[in-house]
Amino acid sequence: MPKKVHAAPGRPGRAAVKTGRRARVIMAASTAAVALTVVTATANGAVAQGGTAGSDAPRRIGTAPRVPAGATVTGATASGTTMHLSVNLAPRDPQSLADFVTAVSTPGNAQYHHYLAKGQFASVFGPTRATIAGVSRALKAAGLTPGKVSSDGLSIPVTATAEQASHAFGTGFRNVRLKDGRTDYLNTSAPSLPADVAASVTGVVGLSSVNTVTSHHSAVRRTSKSSSATASASATASGRGSRTVTANAYSPALCADFTGSGLTDGSDYYSPGKLAGTYGMTSSATVGAGQTVAVFELENVDAGSIAAYQSCVGTNTSVSTVFVDTTAGAGAPATDGSVGVESALDIDDLIGLVPGASIIDYQGPDAASATDQNVLDVYQRMVTDDQAQVISTSWGECEAVESSATANAENTIFAEAATQGQSVVAASGDDGSSDCYRATGSTAKAVDDPASQPYVTGVGGTTMTGSGSSATQKTWNNDTGGTGGGVSSRWAPVVYQGGIATTTKRAVPDVSALADPYAGYPVYFQDDSQSSSPVPGIIGGTSGAAPTWAAAIVQANAGTACQANGQVGFLNNALYKAARSSYPTNFWDVTSGNNSTYATGFTAAAGYDEVTGLGSPKEAGLTTALCAAKGTAATGASTFHPLSSPKRLLDTRNGTGWGLSSIPTTKPLVAGGTAPVKVEGVGGIPSSGVTGVVLNLTVTGTTGAGAVTAWADGTTKPSTSNLNWTGASQTVAASATVKVAGDGVVDLSTSSATHLIADVQGYYTSGTTGSKYTALTPARLLDTRSKVGIPTSTKISNAVISLKVRGHGGVPTGATSVVLNLTATQTVGGGYLEAYPEGATRPTASNVNWSATGTTIPNLVVVPIASDGNVSIYVHGTSHVIADVSGYFSTSGSTFGTVTPLRLLDTRTTAPLGSGKTLALQISGRDAIPAGVKAVVLTVTVTGTTGTGYLTAFADGGSRPTASNLNWVKGKTISNQVIAPVGSDGKVDFYTSSTTNVIADVAGYIS
Repeated sequence: MPKKVHAAPGRPGRAAVKTGRRARVIMAASTAAVALTVVTATANGAVAQGGTAGSDAPRRIGTAPRVPAGATVTGATASGTTMHLSVNLAPRDPQSLADFVTAVSTPGNAQYHHYLAKGQFASVFGPTRATIAGVSRALKAAGLTPGKVSSDGLSIPVTATAEQASHAFGTGFRNVRLKDGRTDYLNTSAPSLPADVAASVTGVVGLSSVNTVTSHHSAVRRTSKSSSATASASATASGRGSRTVTANAYSPALCADFTGSGLTDGSDYYSPGKLAGTYGMTSSATVGAGQTVAVFELENVDAGSIAAYQSCVGTNTSVSTVFVDTTAGAGAPATDGSVGVESALDIDDLIGLVPGASIIDYQGPDAASATDQNVLDVYQRMVTDDQAQVISTSWGECEAVESSATANAENTIFAEAATQGQSVVAASGDDGSSDCYRATGSTAKAVDDPASQPYVTGVGGTTMTGSGSSATQKTWNNDTGGTGGGVSSRWAPVVYQGGIATTTKRAVPDVSALADPYAGYPVYFQDDSQSSSPVPGIIGGTSGAAPTWAAAIVQANAGTACQANGQVGFLNNALYKAARSSYPTNFWDVTSGNNSTYATGFTAAAGYDEVTGLGSPKEAGLTTALCAAKGTAATGASTFHPLSSPKRLLDTRNGTGWGLSSIPTTKPLVAGGTAPVKVEGVGGIPSSGVTGVVLNLTVTGTTGAGAVTAWADGTTKPSTSNLNWTGASQTVAASATVKVAGDGVVDLSTSSATHLIADVQGYYTSGTTGSKYTALTPARLLDTRSKVGIPTSTKISNAVISLKVRGHGGVPTGATSVVLNLTATQTVGGGYLEAYPEGATRPTASNVNWSATGTTIPNLVVVPIASDGNVSIYVHGTSHVIADVSGYFSTSGSTFGTVTPLRLLDTRTTAPLGSGKTLALQISGRDAIPAGVKAVVLTVTVTGTTGTGYLTAFADGGSRPTASNLNWVKGKTISNQVIAPVGSDGKVDFYTSSTTNVIADVAGYIS
C-alpha cells in the first residue's frame, strides 16, 4: 500500500536551507513485550493463547496493536488490500544461539573469534527442515501461498489480500486516520496459527501499516560560497548554475569548495583529516584496505554527488550498490536536495575516513512506500550476503511504535550477524530522550530501534570544537536536534553493560561521535532547484556519528593486531570490557550537556550515561583492546591457594570493582543485572592460570526475595543459584566456588535488586604449587550451646573465639587451611561472623551475616590455620556459634576439577524430602564428573521448609555424622556451599531433620 512522505515536526536550524527528511516505512505497531529474545536466559518463544499444547487448535502469537494516540477508526480495511507479509521463525535453539554469540565475542573462550562461515547459519542455528515444512503446510492449509524460505531459514514470505490474511490468521483489519491525516490499517487481533506450529513462529510482520522509520540526519547547511579554483558556474535560463569539481590528489583535508567557503575546518565543519586526527584514527589513501563496510539505505543516491566528493578529497573508493526489493532507476530520484542526502552522508563519511575500504550500498525501496518486510529484507540480505565485516545504519524508529514481531525478527538477524563476525552500528536518533516525538507527538522517554537492539552498537551524538589534543566535546543538543538516548522499554539488561549502565533494561547509546550540523560533515548532494550539478554542504545528526564509528571498526579490523587475532565482530562485549579495564585510554568521556530536547531527559556525567554512552573513540587504545590476542582458559587438575586474609573484589555500595576503571558507581545491582568481576590479576591473585575461585558472596539492602548465580564469564549462564534470600532489607552471605574464564572474569547475576559484595578467600590454579584437599567425615569442633570447643554455653557477644583446629576432628598437624561450616543461631538483633588465622589482623570481610533476632544461618568458609594450629572467629553482635569441619588442605591430598554449574537435584519437581529421611544423589557420571571422585563441591539449598531443621550431607554407605551443613527455621530459604565426601558408589546422601525441598547444584569435584 504505497504512502507519501509526510513532513515531520522539527526545529529549523539557524543555517538550514532544507528541512531534515523524514522517511516512512510501513510497520506493524505494538507496545507489547517482545515475544522472543536470544540474549537472555528468560527469553520466551511466541506468546500463544488458546488451544492445548500439541494440538492443532489455533493459538495466538503475540498481541494485537493498539490504535495510536489521536487516531480515529474509520472502518474496515478493503478486502482486496494487498499485504506483503513474512512469517518469521525462531532459531532451532535460541539459547544456544545466544550462547554462541557470547562465546565468539568473549576473550578466553575456546570459541573466541571462531565465527561461522558464510551460509553456515541455517544448518547450525536456523529452524529445522521439519519446522519449516510444518509451518509452510499450515500456511497452505489456511489458503495462503508461502514463498521460498530465506537462505538462513528465518522467514517465509507471503503475499495475501486482507481477506486471505484475515481468514488465515484469525484477525480482522480496520482503517485508522492518524492525527496527521494519513490513513493506515491495522489488525484487530494477534495472528493465530495451529498450536503445533505456533511455538516455532516469533511473529507475522506486515499485518499493520502504522509506523515510521526515520533517517537520522539534520538539515543540510550550504557552504557560503564556492571557490573558482575548483568549480566553474554558468548561468542558465532558470538561474541555476552548473559546476564541476576538479579531481585532486588525496589529502585528508578538502578542496576549495570547503576550504575557500569562509568556514573553518575544526569548528564549522570537520574534514576527514581533522576528524580522524581528533579521534586518533589513521589518515591515508589506503587505510581500510581489504575491508568492506555496508550501509543500509531506503532511497536512491546520486552517483554524481559521490563522485564529486571523491574528487574533492582525492579518493577512488569502490562504491557499489545491491538493490533489495527494488531495481536501479526505481523510486524518487536524488535530485531535490532531500532524497539521497542520508546516503551521501553515510558514504561520504566512510570514503573520507576509510578510503581504502570497499563500500556496499544496500538499497531498499523508497522509505515512502517500503514495507516492514522490505526493511527486514535489506537487513537480512546484508547479513546473509556476509560480504561486509561492518554494517552501518542511520535509519530507525522509536521502540514504542515498532511491532514486537519486527523487533524479534531484527534481533535474530543481528544475532546471525554476530555469529559471522559482523559488527553492526546504528544511529541512536536525533530527538533526544523523546524518540517517539515525531511519530506520535509524545515527549515521554523512548529510545530508537535498531540502536537499542542487544546485538547492535548504538551511536549517539556530540558537538565538537577544535581538533587534536585541544578539541573539546559535549552533548549535541541545540536547535537542530539532540542525541537520542535512554532506557529500552523492550530489552532486558544485557550482561556486557553490567556495572556500567546500572539500568533496569538495556541502556542506549553505547558510544557517541560528532553529530552537530553546526560543526558537521562535508558532503555533496544534488538539488536541481539550486544547480544542475552536485553542490557542497555541511550536515549532521547521529547519521554521521554511526558511520564514523563504523570507520573506526574498519580501521581496527584492518590493523595488524586484528589481522592476527580475528576481526572485532559483535562489538559490545569487548567494548565494555575495554571500558572496565582502561577507560581513559580507550574512550573520550563526554561529561557535559543533556538530551532534554522536547522534555526532561538525561544528563551527561563522568563515565557512562544515557546521553553519549561510553563516549567517543580513542582509536589507538581501543584497537589494542578490541584486537587483543585470543586468551585461553586454564584447565586440568588444580591445587588450592588460600589468601592470608580475604580480599574484596566487589562492593556495589562503595564502587569497589563496580563501574568503569576510573569512575566507580555506587548503584545496586538491578534485577536481572550482571556484575562481571575481575579475578585474575586482582587482590594478589595471579594474572593467568587460575581455574577457579572461592568467593564469599554477600547481599545487603535487598529489595525482595531473590537469588545470586555465579558462573564463568563468556559462558552460558546456568540455571543454578549460589545464594538465596526471602525478603527485603536482608543481609545474607554464602560461599561459592566458581570456574574462572579465560579472560579472568566471573559473572554474578541477581534476580532482584540488591547491593552485592564478593570477597575472595582463595583460588585454584592448574599448577602443582598449591595445596590439595582431603575430605573428612564431618565433625563438630565448636558449639557454644553445649560447651563443645569452648568452656561456656552462653551466647557470644562482640568477642573472639579461639578455636583449636589441628589435631581435632581429623585435621592433621600438616594442614595449612581448614574447611569449616560456620552457623550462627539464636541470634539477637543483627550481626556477623568473621573467621581468620589466629594472631592475624581481623579482616574487614565477613563470612556469616544476619539481620534479625532468632536467625539461624550457615556458611562454608576456607580459613588458613595459624602456626599455633588455631583459627579465630569474631562475633559481632550476639549469637550462638557452631563450627563443623568437613576437610582440610595440605601438601598431600586430592586435586580440584572444575565443571560447568549444573542442577543435579530439585525435589520441587518430585516431592519434598520428608522429616528424618535420607536421599541418595548420584554424582559420578554426571556433568563430566568422573568415577572415583572423593568429594564434590555443591551449593545446597532448602526451601519450602515446614519447621526448624537441619541438613547433613555425607558419603553414601557411610554413617551419618552429627555435624550439619544447613540449619534453618520454619519458612526460610537457605543456601550453603558443601564439600561433601562421595561414597564408593559415586553417591552423596542428604538427611533432613524436618520436611523440606532440597536443591543441589554442582560447582566442582575433588579427585
